[in-house]
Amino acid sequence: MKKFVAFKIAVTIVTAVALLCYMTSSPVDAKRDKEYVAKQIRNLKVDGKLTEWERAEIVAFDELKDVGQGIPKANDFTGQGRVAWSSQDATRIYFAVEITDDELQDIFAADNKWWEDDSVEFMFDFKNGMVRDTLVQWTLGANGKDLSAAASKENTEWVLIKNGNDYIYEVAIDPTKPRGNPQFANPGEGKNFKAKAGLTIGLSFHANDCENGKREHQIGWTPGGAWDGLTYGDLTFDDEILAVEPADKLTVVWGALKQ
Repeated sequence: MKKFVAFKIAVTIVTAVALLCYMTSSPVDAKRDKEYVAKQIRNLKVDGKLTEWERAEIVAFDELKDVGQGIPKANDFTGQGRVAWSSQDATRIYFAVEITDDELQDIFAADNKWWEDDSVEFMFDFKNGMVRDTLVQWTLGANGKDLSAAASKENTEWVLIKNGNDYIYEVAIDPTKPRGNPQFANPGEGKNFKAKAGLTIGLSFHANDCENGKREHQIGWTPGGAWDGLTYGDLTFDDEILAVEPADKLTVVWGALKQ
């Protein structure tokens, strides 16, 4: 009888340990309507060359957000994005965003009505509180220079490559580093951020199209207001590491998606 009880206890312990390992190594279920599962890219260089990103999931910016009447035409304003991370550099979140915009508007100085200039915004809900008080915003201008909202030289490494009407943003954001404008920085949110497999936070990333002195469209991965945490998607960090493949093996390219 004692042996049987001991066996049952051992089985219970092994089962509990196995369940714990599964829970800590697998992405959690999405809480919102959309989920992006970010894989790891090791030794990623922020240089505007997206070779390392070839196997990362691409999401189209095909949802209308705060402003605009209908989705703009592809040759006018369109975009797509990807997200990655690395356990070697776990306080940073990496982004690759590609935008097509037929006309650059750059009127305002950094941190002054950035939403009225062409720009890309990255917004986080680190606590998954889904309310405005837990949201933090980074904004990068399409001129390749302006850092607005929480973005600062200390917490943002980025490169913008412009080729005609096409823009490539490659970005690394570290929310643990000093913030920019405190009005939008929520300095307590994300200050202890460290990505790990299975962690989920809220994410909205989107682009502003501004013409004739004002913003005409804002498009992104998810619909709804940029400051409505309920409309964000879930960003879940995964332990899979993406191996870089030769460029000729790329199955989905930016030009094909724009069509």
